[in-house]
Amino acid sequence: MSGWQASKRLLVASVISLFVMHPSKADSIPGQNDPAFVNALHLWLDDDSKRALPALAKLAHQGNVAARIVIGLTDKYVSLQGPWLAPRSKAERIELLRLPGGLSGKSWLRKTDDLVFIHELLGVLDSHTTVDRVLSFSDMHEPRAVRVGLISLEARQWIGFARFADDPRFPDSVRYLIWREWQKTESRDDEFQKAVDALPEGDGQRLLLRHEVADAEFESWLLDTHLGLPLRALCERNCEKTQAACMRGGFYALGGYRRFVALGTPMASLISEEEFAQSIRGQASVLRRALPFSRLTEGRLKRIAEIDACFAGLLEDEGQRF
Repeated sequence: MSGWQASKRLLVASVISLFVMHPSKADSIPGQNDPAFVNALHLWLDDDSKRALPALAKLAHQGNVAARIVIGLTDKYVSLQGPWLAPRSKAERIELLRLPGGLSGKSWLRKTDDLVFIHELLGVLDSHTTVDRVLSFSDMHEPRAVRVGLISLEARQWIGFARFADDPRFPDSVRYLIWREWQKTESRDDEFQKAVDALPEGDGQRLLLRHEVADAEFESWLLDTHLGLPLRALCERNCEKTQAACMRGGFYALGGYRRFVALGTPMASLISEEEFAQSIRGQASVLRRALPFSRLTEGRLKRIAEIDACFAGLLEDEGQRF
């Protein structure tokens, strides 16, 4: 074999090894390009659980990792479920949403070929994570997961967010976690005030810092922010004439800023933010998140209707579907 032929073979082998070790983003989740999965995912996004879930469950049992993720996420997040699934028996739900094992089955998320995102997400769901591990979601281009993970740490009364104030991965949308720690330190008072002063007048973080925010400013911010895309799409599609008020009513119905910034695709590398927001299931997930919180009191439902009757009507219609 000539030196050129040997070098050529070595080059080809190196290129092949690079593709094996570092698959393209489009192929990063095994099974996501399978036509059967693509069709089942479209049904799922269309909120057609009757056809989507059995198809996804079949693919999951056949080893399709992408299907296992969608099924596992549906099982974990009630807002991704719907009225067709709600009346199913325990046995039916286990058959559709879980793999066999134990009394109640096991999550398909634990059979996903050790994907880093799912491994770290399970850490958040199981309350076994840290700020630096949550911030690693940013490196995976999963911004919603960063927000949800940090807020989950807040709920566990985690202390130490301020240590990450200079980390560029810490989202601007939840820097209130840092600022509240600064508030307790006199040496950071000036930095705290500058940070808050730089916020738009209607920014939702001001509410968490107990600042007064005018309705008009708040609605303007809701229309401009990159957050809460499914709520914006829901209001744009169904309440076009009162879109801003609809978003404010939805924000209130959800229970405030933390739940608002948690809206979005469950996994951006599998379903884009825009695709999820424009889908029927994505928009229905907003209402399903709001329903349990809004049912706490009749007075709360009345308040939502006072903010925007159109959103209140959507919420009532979704409740009737269950």
